[in-house]
Amino acid sequence: MTNDADAACRRALGFLELGMPEDAIAELDELSVSSSLALHLRVDALFRLKNWEEAAAICLPMTEQEPADPGWWVQAAFAQRRARSIESAETILRKALRHHPRHGLILYNLACYACVQDRPDEARELLLQAIRIDPGQVLAMAKKDPDLLSLRSWLDELKVEIPALPADDDDLGVL
Repeated sequence: MTNDADAACRRALGFLELGMPEDAIAELDELSVSSSLALHLRVDALFRLKNWEEAAAICLPMTEQEPADPGWWVQAAFAQRRARSIESAETILRKALRHHPRHGLILYNLACYACVQDRPDEARELLLQAIRIDPGQVLAMAKKDPDLLSLRSWLDELKVEIPALPADDDDLGVL
């Protein structure tokens, strides 16, 4: 990425952080070539503007061009759920699992989709897989997610050992 493109992406990110998605898009429109980062930023801005169709139009081809980037799969499913249907979003994430079988957010979203579609056993199993990968974050999200409301009592009763962070060899605890 050129210095100009890098600077444009930083400015676009700043606009997004300030809650100014239109300005972020205008900044990204000035780029002659869009990098993956610039496209992710554009999709973020489109999400904030609830422009699901245009976001999906960017994300869906990117899942083919950059299948190793799990962000494209998650963003494509998010946009597709709102632009089309939960079923089409689920199809995207099931395909994503072939590339990213242990990606917590993909498993988490599939659990949400299963729950919303009244498949609680499948939702619990997918959620357990996601929790095994990232216990603290997934459990915290799950307990607040309206898609998982029907599993709330199960989640509250779930006992999960959250592993301690590994000790940093450089940090001897001395001030």
